Amino acid sequence: MAQEKQGVNPLTTGIAGAVIGAAAAAAAIVLSDEKNRKKAEAVLNDMQKEGNKVLKEITKKALELKDMGQKALSKTKTESKSATKKLSSKSKKKK
Repeated sequence: MAQEKQGVNPLTTGIAGAVIGAAAAAAAIVLSDEKNRKKAEAVLNDMQKEGNKVLKEITKKALELKDMGQKALSKTKTESKSATKKLSSKSKKKK
C-alpha cells in the first residue's frame, strides 16, 4: 500500500524542469536574434500557405464527392419510383 501512494520522484521532476528551462532559454536566445526571428516567421508563413493549399484541395474534393453522392441518390430515387410503378401496374393487371 505504501508504494501506491508514492508521488513522482523529486529527482525526476527536477531533471524535467531543468530540461524544459534549458529548452526555453535556448529558444529565447535563438529568437532574440532578428535574423533568426525572420527565418522562423518565413518558415511559419510558408507552412501556413501550404496548409491553406491543402485545405482548398480537400474542400474541393469533398464538394465533388458530395455532388457525386447527391447525383447517385437522385438516380436511385428515380429508379426506385420507376420500379415501384412497374410493380404496382403488374399487380393491378393480375387482378
